[in-house]
Amino acid sequence: MTNKLKILFIGFLISYSTCVHAQVATTTDLYETLKAKDHLLFEVGFNQCNLDEIEKLIMDDIEFYHDKDGITRSKKKFLSSIKNNLCTSGTNIIKRVLDEASFEVFPLYEEGKLYGAIQNGVHSFGQTQAVYSHVWLLEKEKWKLSRVLSYNHHTEQHIQKVDQIDIGIDQLKLYVGKYEFSPEFILTIRIEDGVLYGGSQGQEVKISSYAEHKFIDDEQTHDLEFLLDANGDVSGLLMKGSGMEMTAQKK
Repeated sequence: MTNKLKILFIGFLISYSTCVHAQVATTTDLYETLKAKDHLLFEVGFNQCNLDEIEKLIMDDIEFYHDKDGITRSKKKFLSSIKNNLCTSGTNIIKRVLDEASFEVFPLYEEGKLYGAIQNGVHSFGQTQAVYSHVWLLEKEKWKLSRVLSYNHHTEQHIQKVDQIDIGIDQLKLYVGKYEFSPEFILTIRIEDGVLYGGSQGQEVKISSYAEHKFIDDEQTHDLEFLLDANGDVSGLLMKGSGMEMTAQKK
């Protein structure tokens, strides 16, 4: 065998060995198992606010990496975030929908023995779409979710609004403050150079007025309506968008 043929043959072997443990077919037991776990996690657990079901599926040291909201570590904080941000009333304010065609599974082996799998997909929450990757591990022959990556969050379509209107600085000052949707989600409204900004957990966006006491973010994905009490003072904030509706009290 010539050197050139040897190189081609070695290249073929490397490619073949890589493909052996590549994405599994949709008809395999592993694919069907992970698809079932995904269904339990999101359709039964997340969408129905069944935290007991979620708790059974995740590891104690779970780590959740979100490209907008930072890192959540531990089962306790992971469950608390869902309960306090999405399921305060017992009914999820925003449902998750899976792009079925995007679902894929890659097995993880050690010395030829299956110990876990990486599961990827694309899903939507209202108007927001994102990519996610899950690392599932076998723990005492049970599949448990260990690591979560949630990224590339973007809006599938923009909300069309009327033209924005200018508001004087004195009016803007009425809205400044902290608004608590939950202990984990507090939105801070501030003014800089005559412009109103809303921020939480290290993320901040410019918000502009389009009607009395009503604002919208730069991406035109979330409506913010400041609520007034009987005395005409700002007492809260109603936020709508991405398939959700949440109310906060001004602190």
